[in-house]
Amino acid sequence: MEKTILKNTIIKRVILFIILFLSTTLFAGNNFVKSEIRNGELNLYFASDIEKVTYFSLPESDGITKYVYDIHGGVLPTGKGISKHSFRNIESFRMGQNSPSKLRVIIRSKQKFAENHVYSGKRLSIPLIHNGKTSTKRQNVVKSSKKAYIVVIDAGHGGKDNGASCCKVKVEKKVTLSVSSKLKKRLEDKGFKVYMTRDDDSFVRLPNRTEFANKKKADIFISIHANAAPKESLNSVFKGIEIYYLSPAKTDRAKEAAAKENAVMFEGKDFYTTNEYLSLISREKIVESHKLGLDISKMMLSTVRNSFGPVSDGGVKPANFWVLVGAQMPAVLVETGYITHPTEGGNLMNNYYKSLLAKGIAEGVERYLKNK
Repeated sequence: MEKTILKNTIIKRVILFIILFLSTTLFAGNNFVKSEIRNGELNLYFASDIEKVTYFSLPESDGITKYVYDIHGGVLPTGKGISKHSFRNIESFRMGQNSPSKLRVIIRSKQKFAENHVYSGKRLSIPLIHNGKTSTKRQNVVKSSKKAYIVVIDAGHGGKDNGASCCKVKVEKKVTLSVSSKLKKRLEDKGFKVYMTRDDDSFVRLPNRTEFANKKKADIFISIHANAAPKESLNSVFKGIEIYYLSPAKTDRAKEAAAKENAVMFEGKDFYTTNEYLSLISREKIVESHKLGLDISKMMLSTVRNSFGPVSDGGVKPANFWVLVGAQMPAVLVETGYITHPTEGGNLMNNYYKSLLAKGIAEGVERYLKNK
């Protein structure tokens, strides 16, 4: 009898140990450690690297908006919570366990927030100053220089020229304007002087775009576009962020991309004539444009992958784009993704995703100028 009782006790203890082990292993999360406000940012610190953060906002009837940040994998330990912070224009800070694997932070404010939170490693930073104002550490490149760099952003297509399209609701000219507007805000927050070739749904001839940049004495010219597969049967094949700089096109893919973007300018002319004509116009800025393209590509891919998920790298390539011809400064054309791809096309409709694209481009520009 005693042996039976002892045996049952041992079995129960083993089972209890297994349950405890599995519960701590399977349900372990990233513990929240502390919070602080520094240089106009709310900083949240965790025990290990942050997996993913998603964001949305909810307007309330009293003119206040809830800005919600979900930290995936985040866990709020017993006794922990957001410190008793206060900040101008912020009504309240709240933190709670939204689900076993998601920690939610809610900021209530009457001011307009931008989707420009940043997380890296164990820290999530949420800027609390918006509408063109920013913390001093975000202006390190421009403020330390003798002058504010000038950037001209070209939102591709517009007006009668829709650019690429897919599934009736996905139109390139709308995507490019949205990304360009977000990029303008990002660069201005960093201290750059920024102009756009168009800020509404208007048609601008391709030669007028770089002419505008030259008149503004721009230091950098960036043309924003969205790509498309050459035919519907390849919609699932063609994908990725691609950067182009002006030089004779060398690959079939680069030639196809250039032909698509140049179509409105060279309708009816054969590709050989077009390619030869463009290749003679501008060569002096090829090297600098290539460097700019490499920095923008690196930062775009890093930003999107860290905060949103996988994205394909289409590379940095030479191609003859008419919109880059005549630019008297380093100039690149950014293909933000394939609007015809089932996943990328959906991403390009997502405001958060487009905000990350803009963030990556802005940081690429900053990186280029810093290493120039």
